[in-house]
Amino acid sequence: MSYQIYYDRAFIRAGDKFIPIVNSGSNNCFEYYDGREIPEKNWSVLNWKRKTQFLFTESEIKEIARDYELYNQESGIDHKSRNVCFAHGEFERWIINGMKNAYTVEEYVSFGNGFYVLDYSAEDIGAWKKHSFRTTDEMLKILEDLKDIECKDIKLSYNREVYRPKIKRTPKKPLDIAGLPKYYILKGEVGGYDAYFIKMGRNGGFRYAAPFVTGNVKKFKNRKEATSYFYKYKQIFDKYKFTVEEIVNQA
Repeated sequence: MSYQIYYDRAFIRAGDKFIPIVNSGSNNCFEYYDGREIPEKNWSVLNWKRKTQFLFTESEIKEIARDYELYNQESGIDHKSRNVCFAHGEFERWIINGMKNAYTVEEYVSFGNGFYVLDYSAEDIGAWKKHSFRTTDEMLKILEDLKDIECKDIKLSYNREVYRPKIKRTPKKPLDIAGLPKYYILKGEVGGYDAYFIKMGRNGGFRYAAPFVTGNVKKFKNRKEATSYFYKYKQIFDKYKFTVEEIVNQA
């Protein structure tokens, strides 16, 4: 069965409106890169029912998201990865959330991206025209100049990826239990021995201490936080009989 895989979003912000650009490709189509076969990826505007419109208000983006969601519920043709379909309501949320990470043309260009409007109205592919732009005003002028041409789209110069600024995350500091009368940990059983949870691994496993070592285990300042974390990984914790345990602070 042929279906469309949606890999990424690169919504453009222009004033109080958005251009919903997404990166997608058919599961059955591939291209060659450095002598190897890789999945097809292309950028395009989500304007299936509004082919001549490119700029949309927030409420119009929500309408677009609903249209695509309903169609996908009927057809099952849109996937978030190979062999994994969007869950009910997930595609709609994915589209709407594209507005949260929208940038202006100028910002995208400063990150190292390039853009162009593709005029594919000619029957001969070789005659298709690319109109590059680097600013919002240039983009708007090109769209105005090509307003009578229905067969056009907005694309990023690199068809496989959008460049964004790298976000530097402040590493989380372990809970300082000094001054706390009590704190909470997760205690389970591994191989018949008590196991005290330290942290989750990258491949679905976890680290634990045996026996209990105060400096290593993950600590929570109250039962609510510990319980919330427990339910986040409940399937794993249940398997090893983990429970939330209160520790009277001896520090």
